[in-house]
Amino acid sequence: MAIRIITDSSADFDSAVAKRRNIDVVPMSIQFGDASFLAGRTLSNEVFYKLLQEKKENPTTSQPTPEAFLRLFQEAREAGDQVVAVVLSGALSGTLQSAVIAKELCQYEPIYLVDSRSASAGIQILVNYACKLRRSGLGAADIAGELERLKERVRIFAVIDTLEYLRRGGRLSGFQAGLGSMTKLKPTIAVTNGEVSIVGKSFGAAAAVKHLQKLLEAHPVNDDYPSYFLYTDDKSRENLLLPRLREQGRLPQRLHYCSVGPTIGTHIGPGALGMAYVEEIAER
Repeated sequence: MAIRIITDSSADFDSAVAKRRNIDVVPMSIQFGDASFLAGRTLSNEVFYKLLQEKKENPTTSQPTPEAFLRLFQEAREAGDQVVAVVLSGALSGTLQSAVIAKELCQYEPIYLVDSRSASAGIQILVNYACKLRRSGLGAADIAGELERLKERVRIFAVIDTLEYLRRGGRLSGFQAGLGSMTKLKPTIAVTNGEVSIVGKSFGAAAAVKHLQKLLEAHPVNDDYPSYFLYTDDKSRENLLLPRLREQGRLPQRLHYCSVGPTIGTHIGPGALGMAYVEEIAER
């Protein structure tokens, strides 16, 4: 009996990496006007950010349908395999609900659904850990239990370059976004309790990165797990943060890179940077 690991495209896995690690990825839909795409399949991140900046209106993102999960669940049932599915935070999307409906339709018990309470590389951290536990011989129920414990320590902090895309998505008024542009306001966001929240506002990129450093200092990285430098359209923005962390002696030892895809990129826009990692928790 094998264990199948499933996630959705909001995890922003490189397709070659997902294939090599035997991870099934259910795609989300992205709609630009009349044109519809599948994230990670028919729409690359590079093309997405190009379209995002060219179009005046934001695209819309759609969660996977229950049928998309059901097909994979039925394949597992027919093969007698177990399933661990790790999906985008239920507070951000209905993706988890689609997976729940699919499990009910499949009527197959050894399917374990994990609400990541995270997004992008935060999900990758959990999925990669699931792969590691699968290789160690752990069963699906135990893997899901370990992920439930680990997810409480997954952190994402990021700096947004512009408020324009939050305004487009209706999360800010035009006045608030215009004021932010005039003052060069750079928000710092966090994924907390499965939701995206603004945890700081700085004037200028340098001050925003400094605030990001303070958050990373207050919530230190656990190097037993991989960490990810997050960026939307511009990988070179690593130069704003990583040299500073190196000088502080806080550069993660197991550092990887993750290009944030359409699901989250729709709302934060180009020029964003941040970190996803597991926090070191002091023993009491």
